[in-house]
Amino acid sequence: MGVYFFCSMFICYGIIHQKQHKKITIKNLLISCFCAVLYGGFMEMMQHYIFINRSGNWYDFLANTIGAIIGVICFPYLYKMMPLKR
Repeated sequence: MGVYFFCSMFICYGIIHQKQHKKITIKNLLISCFCAVLYGGFMEMMQHYIFINRSGNWYDFLANTIGAIIGVICFPYLYKMMPLKR
């Protein structure tokens, strides 16, 4: 959960700093959450079908998704507390 918490937060930060206005919008948050969830699903599929001695698990995917959602929810509050906003 923790890895995808930070993954979604870094994706949010990157998306916002690519824009000129640097505003947090719901669209940006949803895009970053979707990317983190898609990445988590892709990793679980790779563990199940490609890697040896690894198994994909739906509970891991659920934990990844919950971590990404919590990261996106917490991002606007943590972004306000960041001291350096270039």
